[in-house]
Amino acid sequence: MYFWKLDLLKKQLIAQGLTEAQMFSYMLVYVIFSTIAVELMAYFPHESVDGWTYLTTILNVLIPVVGTMMAFRANGGASGSQFLARYISISLISSIRYLVLVIVMMVPLTIVAIVLQGAFDVFSGPVPDLLFATTYALLYLYIVKHIREVAALQSI
Repeated sequence: MYFWKLDLLKKQLIAQGLTEAQMFSYMLVYVIFSTIAVELMAYFPHESVDGWTYLTTILNVLIPVVGTMMAFRANGGASGSQFLARYISISLISSIRYLVLVIVMMVPLTIVAIVLQGAFDVFSGPVPDLLFATTYALLYLYIVKHIREVAALQSI
């Protein structure tokens, strides 16, 4: 199982695919990762719910749905093969990389918040929501790119 080496995973997917045990491992880690991420959101409640909250909720649902549909098409759609193996394993490694990116992006935002000390709340309003939605959409485009590469090289 790979946790960072996307190129090695892609080579394995192209050469021989994943065994059922390997697919289960990726699925299990993916479920754990997703569950923890969703649970962590409960610790950051909104103080008020407004139109912006609803818009970000819609984006947070649409991005993975559209991204997953794009990934399926990039894999060849109904005539593709190994979609689940490719989607779950590539998504897991991509999501781990995404988490690192989000943490790195949080450092300067936290520094700005400390420097401003209440003059301006960096973590409220549309800026962080738009930043998250943008990086979230880019995550799915990154996943689609790698699934497309594996599908194209598999068919050669």
